Amino acid sequence: MADGGAEIVEQTPRGPRRAGTAALLALTALALLIALLTPVLGPAPDVPERRDDPGPGPVVSPSPVRHAAGVTPNAVYPDPHGTGGTRAMRVTFPDGSRAELSYPAELNLAALGARPYTSGTLAGGGQEAFRALTTPLYGEPEIAAGRPMVRPLTPGVTLWPGPPGSDTTGQVLLFAFGEWRLALQDDHASLTFDQRLSWAENLRGTLTPDGFLTLSGGGPLRLSRPGEIRDGLLVGPQLWLGGLSRRMLVLVPVPDCGRLGGARVVLDARHAIARSDCRDGFYLAASGDEDFVRGAIGDVRIRRL
Repeated sequence: MADGGAEIVEQTPRGPRRAGTAALLALTALALLIALLTPVLGPAPDVPERRDDPGPGPVVSPSPVRHAAGVTPNAVYPDPHGTGGTRAMRVTFPDGSRAELSYPAELNLAALGARPYTSGTLAGGGQEAFRALTTPLYGEPEIAAGRPMVRPLTPGVTLWPGPPGSDTTGQVLLFAFGEWRLALQDDHASLTFDQRLSWAENLRGTLTPDGFLTLSGGGPLRLSRPGEIRDGLLVGPQLWLGGLSRRMLVLVPVPDCGRLGGARVVLDARHAIARSDCRDGFYLAASGDEDFVRGAIGDVRIRRL
């Protein structure tokens, strides 16, 4: 995960261009050098899934910065275990609850990366201010989009302009918890300065030993409970797997699948949910290619730890 800006460097030939025999000899020597070095260097090691099309970030930023050199996803990559055709990995949700996923190895879920989502309600002045907390895929560079910060609020919390080109959203509070960056997207009914300050002072984040982020609220701030529904949407603690490509899997712990009714989750326009299911106390929603969606909904198994 990266929390700073990124510089995209375009490399171009330097120095004068020369034609004729000298250029031919130089190219020949270069080809011979590459041929000699290739067997020594060997193949590149496996890395987490990175696609040419980075896709948009979560709903807080309709127009995220492209995956520039030096910018890594704002996500944690669990260590999978298992042999043969099945893999398993352990995850931690933002409320601190834990689960183990088992899945077909070809789904490669661990390489998708996992990001937390939750929401909260701030009480005060006889009113309640509900806001969602999402994890921008590229962290601070995605929120900044090349623009300067508005102002710092508290140590670890900064205020940024809203998404470029959007007239219906307000500014963004960006929380820093270690290397994690968490965004609170304000809406047209903007929070007051005191409300923003209360969010900044009362939202607490803790890192688990395996890199997941857990969250809690203090004072007038109450974080949404598992399975909580608001306006037909699941707003309790979740994990979002993926986002760099079309493939995404959303995991939501719920106390009772039978009480969800038509509740759903919402990501962004490029990650429209293709299929969903609820079983064994977890709601699952997937987007992407047909094979991935079929395997993610039909073959992934989750058990609480």
